Amino acid sequence: MSTVQHSVQFELTHAGSARGRLKLRATHTWAGTAPGFGPVELACPAEEDLLQETLTAWVSGHGIPPMSFTGYEFRDLPRLATMTLTADGWTGTLRRRHLAVTARGRALRIEVAGRSYRYQVLGGKLRHELRREGAVVTMSRSGWRYPRTISGTGQGGVDGLDIGLAILLEGVYTRNLSFSGALYSWPGRFLSRLDDIPDF
Repeated sequence: MSTVQHSVQFELTHAGSARGRLKLRATHTWAGTAPGFGPVELACPAEEDLLQETLTAWVSGHGIPPMSFTGYEFRDLPRLATMTLTADGWTGTLRRRHLAVTARGRALRIEVAGRSYRYQVLGGKLRHELRREGAVVTMSRSGWRYPRTISGTGQGGVDGLDIGLAILLEGVYTRNLSFSGALYSWPGRFLSRLDDIPDF
């Protein structure tokens, strides 16, 4: 897997949506090029049965290992509940502190491929940071729902796994990574899963 030292900038553009077939959701796609890693594409949700409770976002690319994130559906995105993350054949371990107040405290902690990541919101809801020892990828989006562009800057010894994972998480409902976002979205998430403990 190639590694880029110093800094790399990239941008993905919304390529539109493919209307789902009968009883299937539409899939939204963002595509672009990450210098040093080639073309990359984010799709979410992957085309899924409208009656299915879980949705999947996935990333693929020339220099980006295949990866996916699956979680309970909320507003046509997988959310941070009953999560499954796969990356380059690895299955990740994910955890977060539901009752924390600060963005750092509420960050999503990811263990995958022998690495430890922290993914957190950076003020508001349009900027996020994925960080591990020796590398950080900062992401921003032009809007919350189906943004026109998704942009990123990688610094340090970033590689395809770092870039791909940061892009993948832009296809996940992460409003509750901030305390204010959790309060805003909690009623809807609670009503959507009355038979489970809500993912505050």
